[in-house]
Amino acid sequence: MPEPAPQTWLEKEVKSWKSIIGVVVVLVILNDIRGCIFPDHPAPVALEADGKSYIACNTPNIGRGLFHLSSTYSVDFEDNNGSTISLRGVDKLIVTNLPKEVDAPMPSGTDDMSDKDSDGKLLVEGHIYNWDDGTEARWAGGKWQPVKIKNRVCESDADRDKRLAQEEEKRQAHQKRIAEAAAAKLAQTCKEWEQKHPLGSPVDVFTIDNSTDKVVIGTPDGCDGPLETAYKEKAEGEQASKGHAAEEPAKQSVKSKPASGHHHWATANNSDNYARIIYKRCHFDVNSVESCGYANEEVAALKQGDRVEILSGKIRSTSGTEICEVKFQSWVGWIDATFLTLDSE
Repeated sequence: MPEPAPQTWLEKEVKSWKSIIGVVVVLVILNDIRGCIFPDHPAPVALEADGKSYIACNTPNIGRGLFHLSSTYSVDFEDNNGSTISLRGVDKLIVTNLPKEVDAPMPSGTDDMSDKDSDGKLLVEGHIYNWDDGTEARWAGGKWQPVKIKNRVCESDADRDKRLAQEEEKRQAHQKRIAEAAAAKLAQTCKEWEQKHPLGSPVDVFTIDNSTDKVVIGTPDGCDGPLETAYKEKAEGEQASKGHAAEEPAKQSVKSKPASGHHHWATANNSDNYARIIYKRCHFDVNSVESCGYANEEVAALKQGDRVEILSGKIRSTSGTEICEVKFQSWVGWIDATFLTLDSE
């Protein structure tokens, strides 16, 4: 038989490349098949293995034996502290991709439509504002909107503890500033009251719509000194001389309210939204945030022109604000008396 013609250099190179291309094609096909069976899940990933929950902070390596023949799963992944977790013999595995970004925690009271910040400056459209408690929000379109931040589900324990400690430190510093500001405001209120009420000055009396019912306005809550003591004694004496001291305690508790057979009304005419909010009583105390237990202090928001029923005469709160109790539809709360216009009857 004739001997085969020797292969040229070019033929040998072509054959070699065909072999390499064949191997690559096989690997690509196998990888595609594996991808169909075990798709990649970029971190963060929630895993539920036989009823137990885990968080994978890298792409988990999920297997099921050679050629997918095993009846159970094996899973390897890293937790939030970088430790490798290996699960074997998992019968039921649920894998859920978690969002890489989430809404940042928003501060309470973000329904406040005021367009000024705490310093009285106009809010900047599109600007992100941060609060001392770690919350943040963007001012856009006349309202507060959430801000996207990196999902903290994979934050390490050490980083989380450090962040929470910093937020708590800022929160305490913020509360201290509020308390100091309230104390300074109360001191100024007491000073102004004392200057207007020297010893022997007449007692302040409040009436509603020229009614015969008169209510003695007491000293500001929190103010305690010789002038306040003398004023209280004089007010009590005047009340006693009118026979109020002989009334039953139950009647004394409602002496500042209008008679049940006659209703008094007022209108919310202030153009500022914050001035038309009915609050819980604790909102007007010194350091109202702590007084209200860090809860929502708002009861209802009025619109300009809304009418409310007056349930009490004016009283001075510990913060120095003159307030009165009102009722709007089914809501009852307290409002700054200067923001109401008494209706003529």
